[in-house]
Formats: sequence, structure tokens, C-alpha cells
Amino acid sequence: MTEGTVTEESEFDIDLVTELFEKSLFGDNDVSLPLYIDAYRQINKFFSLLNKGFSFVEKDLLEKEKILHELHVADPAHYDTVNSMVSWECRLGAPFEKGSRTLLRLHRALLFIVDFLKNLKDSREEDQISMLCQASYDGTLSKYHSWIVRKLVGVAAHLLASRDCMLNAIISGRSSRHEYEVMQAITRFISIAEQVFYRLQKIYEDKNILNLP
Repeated sequence: MTEGTVTEESEFDIDLVTELFEKSLFGDNDVSLPLYIDAYRQINKFFSLLNKGFSFVEKDLLEKEKILHELHVADPAHYDTVNSMVSWECRLGAPFEKGSRTLLRLHRALLFIVDFLKNLKDSREEDQISMLCQASYDGTLSKYHSWIVRKLVGVAAHLLASRDCMLNAIISGRSSRHEYEVMQAITRFISIAEQVFYRLQKIYEDKNILNLP
């Protein structure tokens, strides 16, 4: 397996996160764990660009990425791919405490991100991004969260910037890119991210651990 690449750029780059997710696709049905983590490090930068209301989301993601990274460093043989990790932890009888449970949180969040970007891609100039974000959250992550977290997300979504600002954030402010090019980049991200999502979904379904608490 190829090791994950460390990405230190300060700005979110949708092309880079797409590339990392694409590289994470391993074999016919597996996903590289370190490359998945690298892709999520880029997604963190996207949340940091939205507004300060999402800082708690960014912090939570960072903590989970750190857990998974440390597991991989400590035991690369068993934590090299998602399938090897899940199979190993299920044999140990410990998916509740280790990487499988942690990765499941990132897996669920990825569905929200994909759905939100789908809504953004299909939006019109007059659409309110806050409503699109809230709709995506309500349809994906909200059922896993407590009342207080749902309220925090609602406040953060309400503070989101305009559609144009959001698109500029996605392309790191490179205004020379036309909107249709940005939409193409979003479409490609969605396509690759969905492949990653459904591979993880199948691995977790096969082990009957999609509902870990």
C-alpha cells in the first residue's frame, strides 16, 4: 500500500481532496486508511473557511483523524486499509472502542458534505446557502446528534456566507476560474467521494457495524 501524503497547504483545494479520495480507492472494494485521513485533512480546511460557527466541527474531525493516524502508525499491518482495520477489530471484538467506531463518524459526515455540495451545485444565485446546508444536515447527520449539537449546527448554518463566497472558498479564491469550471470540480468530487462512501458502507454492512453507538 502507498502511504498517505502529508498535505500542508493552508487553503482548501477541492481538486486535491478529490485526488486524495481517488487515490484512496484500493483494489475493487477497499479504501486506503492513511489516504482517506489525508483527504479529510483537506475537508477540515473547507469547514474552517465556512465561518467560526463550524470550528467545533473542525475540532471534532481533527481529533478523529488523529486517533486513526495514531492507530495506523502503531500498527500499519492492520490499519492500512478500511477493510483490514474493520476485520481486525471485529476479530478482536473491539470495534466499539477503536478505529471502526471513529471512522464511522467521518463516514457519516462525508455523506453530509456530499449532499451539501450537491445542493450547492444545483443551486441558483438567489438561493440561501444556510437553508441548503440545513436541509443536507437534517437529511444526513442530525439523527446521530444530540439536541444541543443540532442547535449549534443550526446557528452555524444560519451564519453561512453567500453563494458566491462559498464558491470562492471552494476554489481558494481563484476567481479566474469560471463558475462552470467550479461546478465541474464539485461534480468530480461528488463522483469520487460517493465511490469512497459506498465502499465503506459495504464494508460496515458486511460486518453489521453500521450502527455502532
